[in-house]
Amino acid sequence: MSARIEAGVAFIAPLAAAKVPAKLLAGPAHAHRHANLSSERRVSPRMGLLFRGTAAAVAFFVATGPAAAHAVASAGQWSVVHDDRRDSYDAVTVTPGGAVWVAGTRHPDAGSTGAESLLLKGGRSSFKRVTGPGFRVKRLTSASDTRVWAFGASRYARWDGKRWQVKRWRYGRVDRAYAIGKNLWVIENSNAFPAAGDAGWKARSTLRRLAGSVWRRVPTPIMVKGLDGKWAAGSVRGTAALARWTGTAWRAVALPAIPSAHSGQISELTDVAVDGETGRVMAVGWVAWPCGTVKRSFCGETLLLSGYLGSWNFEVRSEPGIQPRAQAEPDGRGGAWVVYNAKGGGSGFLHIGADSVEPGTFPAPPNQNVSVRDLAIQPETGSVWAVGAAPSGRSGLIWTYGR
Repeated sequence: MSARIEAGVAFIAPLAAAKVPAKLLAGPAHAHRHANLSSERRVSPRMGLLFRGTAAAVAFFVATGPAAAHAVASAGQWSVVHDDRRDSYDAVTVTPGGAVWVAGTRHPDAGSTGAESLLLKGGRSSFKRVTGPGFRVKRLTSASDTRVWAFGASRYARWDGKRWQVKRWRYGRVDRAYAIGKNLWVIENSNAFPAAGDAGWKARSTLRRLAGSVWRRVPTPIMVKGLDGKWAAGSVRGTAALARWTGTAWRAVALPAIPSAHSGQISELTDVAVDGETGRVMAVGWVAWPCGTVKRSFCGETLLLSGYLGSWNFEVRSEPGIQPRAQAEPDGRGGAWVVYNAKGGGSGFLHIGADSVEPGTFPAPPNQNVSVRDLAIQPETGSVWAVGAAPSGRSGLIWTYGR
């Protein structure tokens, strides 16, 4: 781990020292439930906390929940633009020119056998099937209309505008891929906090960068779970962490300590989104702690971070619970979308605005319980795309959100 830590935020005082005005302790009860990863549910008297840390001082505020949030987005503004019950969709990328690429699987009709890899290309009006690289695509990323990358289990390929250039992939499982500037990054073999909990759980991942024609492993001061711009989100020794790319190396960024009212608490950031115009950093993660009498039982909450180098806001929200693979993308206007698996099926979102966080759910056709599997934004626009499928692997949907 690098010994150099960027100038950042002073560590905060313990939670017990914070004095919160009583009138701020109002809010809907449903916004403060604790998610329990065992079969029992627990309710904590501790409210979801929003707190801010700077090098000079720390203040605490209580988030009052959805009823008090200013409306900045609504589920009705997300729309289904493509629906095919034969398909399931796993990955999406949008080029700066607006070309939307979607990878997935087409399942056979009744009486047929064998599913086949599927690649779609389209936009707001329609999607059509296009020639793929010859393997099942699990991850997509792009830097331009002629720099689109597809990753599979043992091969990866680049679309140059005319054809796919396919090469062997000799490393671990690709969980996420990013084309950022001139750099092509992949996060491989990353693990997620297990649903049943694990007192001895340790985060792991490997970060690689394409240097010429060679994929080189890049040392990182944190276990990286998500990237955007020059920022990486993850954890260090069971604590949520950020790192920043200097152009030659990754350096850890100081964050305020997360107040802990529970013995054995651990945390992690699972993804990060950066607003290209303002540089605002927004990340999503989780906090968890052992609870109950059932062995390996954990309670937890969703952790949100936003701010700038040296000045950060955290918010702990109990309603989504622990979301070990929540994904974040900038919304193109200073905020970010956070997507997670909703209780009871389907997918929910949190929209991080300038002054509030609004929850919502993705629309779906009647009798279809479809979850978002990937999220992508068209660079320098407010156009966001999401793809997913039902748990059965059928009923593929494509959503879009635009200004």
